[in-house]
Amino acid sequence: MKQSESNYLTMVQAVLANLRKDHAFWSEEPEIVSEVEAIESEYNLATEGLGLVSGLDSTGYTHSKNFTLDTTIRSTFKLCRKMCVYARRNNDNVLLQLTDHSESSLSAGMEKDVISRCNAIINKAESMLDVLSPFKITADELVNIRQLIGVYNGHIEGRSTVKTSKTVSIQDISDLVKSLNNRIAILDDMIEGFIEDEDVIARYKAARIIVNYGKGKTAKQAETTETETAAN
Repeated sequence: MKQSESNYLTMVQAVLANLRKDHAFWSEEPEIVSEVEAIESEYNLATEGLGLVSGLDSTGYTHSKNFTLDTTIRSTFKLCRKMCVYARRNNDNVLLQLTDHSESSLSAGMEKDVISRCNAIINKAESMLDVLSPFKITADELVNIRQLIGVYNGHIEGRSTVKTSKTVSIQDISDLVKSLNNRIAILDDMIEGFIEDEDVIARYKAARIIVNYGKGKTAKQAETTETETAAN
């Protein structure tokens, strides 16, 4: 993978971390919510791909797995709240029992139980998408959560062979970076267009800066060459 692509993924990670801190300022904007969920999903796929290509050590594996699980929980929780609106309006107590979760209750228990819980909610949403669509629930949102669950399961099922089964190619990662670039550009417009708080916009722009981590090494090499040339 190119250094520029690695730098870009680092920036996306910083943007997502900043957005989580400022969640209260954009959580009621469905277009931003949908775009952030899509960016999180594609970012997770890219980092998962990097792990499969390069071989994850135990620390990297655990961090990536936990990040994927946390993102799955947050995305499913947002879905649950919207499904609860439908359930309460239609006196659907069965659906309410399935979806009336806090983030704490959704994440309770063993990880396999959490994933099973999220799967059940996704399955139900997919089966009634037609009636849920007026409540800002989209097919793309469900696909994104389904992909996150797939990534998590890939961590569990593929851990024993992760160093030999490199199923994601460098080209796949490059394609994801290109897609992320397009999504981030859309998010730029949404943040500046939908958000009124200038401090929130400023923090977003600060996180949006791409740091060239390869520049320091290149500059040092150039400086060494110049010194050697001057000495000769």
